[in-house]
Amino acid sequence: MIFFLYAILALFSFMFFLMLFLPLSFLGVAIMSLINAPVQLFYLLAHPEVRKNHALEHATIHVLEELVPLKLSGLSNPNGFIIQGISDPYLVLHAAQEAKGRLLSGEKDLAVHPRCGTTTVVTALVFAVLFIVFSIVFGLFSFVNLLLSLLLATILGSVLSPWVQRYITTDWRVDDVEIERAELIVKGWSAHGVFVHTRKGDIKWSIS
Repeated sequence: MIFFLYAILALFSFMFFLMLFLPLSFLGVAIMSLINAPVQLFYLLAHPEVRKNHALEHATIHVLEELVPLKLSGLSNPNGFIIQGISDPYLVLHAAQEAKGRLLSGEKDLAVHPRCGTTTVVTALVFAVLFIVFSIVFGLFSFVNLLLSLLLATILGSVLSPWVQRYITTDWRVDDVEIERAELIVKGWSAHGVFVHTRKGDIKWSIS
């Protein structure tokens, strides 16, 4: 009987701790997201070459996923972009060239991908705004507020992400981007994806 009472007491103590300190910890996460997410979006706005490589990355993944039954991911930078989850540089190069042609022929939606990390950034930003507004402005600092903010952010993040990708994080106008070559990335004994080198005009970027 005493053990049972101690167990109930421990359970209620844990629930109290969870409902009190979990929202507090997420408030810190929300504040950091409110700072970091706009910085990440502004970086892409300020670097048009990354936006174009990002569009090519998405379009290349779309083309590859039409050809092979794989769930691929990618990462873009001023030098080009990486396709992860595949180890055939010739197939990736062919897909990248086809992707560029299809983008320029009017298939602008290829620049948007449902698994893009932009969704995570937008969701984090929406959560930060909602949680801070609910907690500070309306004084609803609670576990229920946390769950409500997470739910709404998940829904709104997936809805807003395609728009943010289309107008902020990618640029489908890749006519001035030249695709040079695709290079297998090997670390240790395993392949970590394929890097597609790009260049613009007389300015050449490399992976190093």
